[in-house]
Amino acid sequence: MKRLLPGICIAATAAVLFVSGQKTPARPAFPAYDIQAVLPRELSPGRYEQVQQRELQVLASEGWDLVSVVPYVYRNEEHGGDGVNPKPVVMQTYPAYFFRRQRFVPGQ
Repeated sequence: MKRLLPGICIAATAAVLFVSGQKTPARPAFPAYDIQAVLPRELSPGRYEQVQQRELQVLASEGWDLVSVVPYVYRNEEHGGDGVNPKPVVMQTYPAYFFRRQRFVPGQ
């Protein structure tokens, strides 16, 4: 029995070391995402163009999910009026669109 005890201890230690060395790499707790922002274009200083609907449709067809739409540029524009009456001011808003798509990670 005394001869068997050291052999059992060595075998148990070897088994523990073998199992501890076989750990799989930890996966992230959250899925990885690619992020894309679609912003209005600045044509000239202070002049902007709204994002075209077809740009948003193309992203949606490629699997991008719309996450958020936020006002990106506020611009006050004067419209109408004549020399005597002041021109009314109209606020124009240009939104920015934010998309995400789950990143493909090979082996998952």
